[in-house]
Parts: sequence; structure tokens; C-alpha cells
Amino acid sequence: MRLVILHYHFLKNAGMSLESILHRSFGSRFASIDTPVRDGHISAEALLTYLRDNPLVEAVSSHQFRYPVPCVPGFLFFDVCFLREPLDRIRSMYDYFREKPAAGDAVSDFANALSPGGFVAKLIEEMPWYIHDAQVNLLANGIANDIPEPGDFDRAVAKMLRTSFLGVVDRFQESLAAGEHFLQPVFPTLDCTAEMENVSAAQASSLKGACEPAVYAELTRITAGDQRLVELARAEVDRRFKRATSF
Repeated sequence: MRLVILHYHFLKNAGMSLESILHRSFGSRFASIDTPVRDGHISAEALLTYLRDNPLVEAVSSHQFRYPVPCVPGFLFFDVCFLREPLDRIRSMYDYFREKPAAGDAVSDFANALSPGGFVAKLIEEMPWYIHDAQVNLLANGIANDIPEPGDFDRAVAKMLRTSFLGVVDRFQESLAAGEHFLQPVFPTLDCTAEMENVSAAQASSLKGACEPAVYAELTRITAGDQRLVELARAEVDRRFKRATSF
């Protein structure tokens, strides 16, 4: 049985910090893989081909892995997934694309042409799926390209609770301690001693002042599922952390 860590790298959810941890822990046995297409997808078949071609790899990170976690004879996968307070995540995306513009990318173009409030209004108007409970969608459906449907939230919560290494950005150190505790017996070189990299400070409150009242009201409505999901994830991280530190 081959044991492999899969890092589901959700944009602006401390993913670079997790990649650094995995690279330090596994060295050449860690890989980060993405297709050149922004909304590309690393299918289970493509992942298996990569792993069979690289038999020493023990940990892989990608922005383009899609839930559910593959269930394949001969392999046992352990998923790493970090979530983030949704308004912090949206503000961080805005700042990220201002610092690192991606020519031709609609979201990047909006960020570089508009104020934070205008950015949010534009996404709500033209690309609501990008922020409408996006983390619920990523967990429940494997991709955020549509408006969530009834039942998506419950599926997202179920997958969150089953995540091998669950994290929440504002519980970063607790998440690392719990994740290391439960995965280190399987992956002895895993070392989660780290500080966050490339993660902006919490700025959810700044969006309230930046948005028109009607826009902000709609923003809070369409991120309510993500907000509830993150609240439940915090509680689960806290539970795991207490269990990890109670010995």
C-alpha cells in the first residue's frame, strides 16, 4: 500500500505555507503540480499517472485537485485542506492580484481596475460563483463554478470533518500541531514547525467600509455558508488540537 499526502491548495488559504512545510519535510519526495490552464483540473487518472512515473513521491500539492479524495486500490491518500474566513479571503485575493497581476485573467483585471468595493460589486454582478460560498463548493462539488445548491453545505461539512489534516488560517498553529500529531506516525519526516508565508492580515472589516451598503449586504448573504463552514472547522480544529495536546 502506497501512502501519499494530497494538499488541496485553495487560493489564499495559507497554501504557500503548507507547500513550504511539505517541501522541507519531504524534499525531493514532494511535488507541486498544476496545468497551465487557470481553471484546469488534475484528474485522479492524471495524478495516478504522475505518481506511478515518480514512485518515490510521498506528498503532492496542487491548486487543481478536486474533491472527493481518490479511492484507488494500492494507494491510501491523506488530504490536507485549509479554510479561511470568507471575507478575509476575498480581500486577500484582491490584494494578491494587485501585487501579482495576471494578464487576461478576469478576476485579476477587476482587482487592478477597481477599488475593493468595486471589485466585490463586479464579482457579484458578473462572476458570483467565484465568491458565493466558494469553499463550500470546493469541498462539496470539487470546483467553484456555479451557485451552491441545497445539500451542498451538508456535503461540505461531512468532507471537512473527514479531512485528514484540517486547517483554518486563523487557527494556523493549532491546525499545524493537530495535523502533525495525527499524520506523523504515518509520515515520520513530517515537520510542521512554521510561520505563515504570503498571508495578508485579516481585513474582513475593511470590506464593510469599502462596499456600498447594498453590495455588502449581498456579500454577507452569499458568503454565509462559507462563514458557517469555517466556524464549524474552527471547532473541529480546536477539538483535534486539544486531543493532540492532551497526552
